[in-house]
Amino acid sequence: MTQVLCDYLRVWELLRSVTLVPLQPDRFVWEWSADGSYSVSSTYRAFFAGSTLLLGAKKLWRVKAPPRVKLFFWLTLHRRLWTAVRRKRHGLQDSDECALCNQEPETGVTGGHLFLGCVFARQVWFATLRPLQLSSLMLAAEDDDVGVWWLRQRRRVDSASRPLFDSLLLLVAWSLCKERNCRVFRRPHSTVQDVARAAFKEGEDWAMAGFAPMSVLASLWSQNGDVMEHNSRIQ
Repeated sequence: MTQVLCDYLRVWELLRSVTLVPLQPDRFVWEWSADGSYSVSSTYRAFFAGSTLLLGAKKLWRVKAPPRVKLFFWLTLHRRLWTAVRRKRHGLQDSDECALCNQEPETGVTGGHLFLGCVFARQVWFATLRPLQLSSLMLAAEDDDVGVWWLRQRRRVDSASRPLFDSLLLLVAWSLCKERNCRVFRRPHSTVQDVARAAFKEGEDWAMAGFAPMSVLASLWSQNGDVMEHNSRIQ
């Protein structure tokens, strides 16, 4: 009831200064468009009035990857990852130790440790990037925001290869997250070699499903099979 009265008083205050002109027809003005005319598009834009842009959002939805993987990375960009530190803070577990490396706390709601700083994760990245001659892109600080790192590193790749790099990023991040979850829920652990192989296999499945950049990656990985096998043994 209080809210209704407040709304009434607000409308009354706004209308106090309004003077009606006799015999002049009313004119409806839609304030969300430049010409005052209503349109569906202007209504849609009005829903986002006052919102802020999410870094990397537009580029993410253009990436060739399954919807569930893009949604996972969307949550990462939104800082919604349930890291070990966050789970411990909410009383869901006793330790904040990284499940992949068992060496340091899994910090960073933006995936800094899980995707970039973890020793295990860096080995997986090395195993997948070196056959593509992109291992230099792995240089990153542990406290980096994975979204900032992605946008910065993709600028170092030529424009023709960026769709391929974008798909690769989501594939590896997705594979690392799945392996982390397996360890959190006490399922069988995989080695760096196993995770790399699983990523390659999933990339092939993506390619068969029609994600064109992955077909290029699968071909490159296949051509460099011996190199991948050697590098994925680094533990």
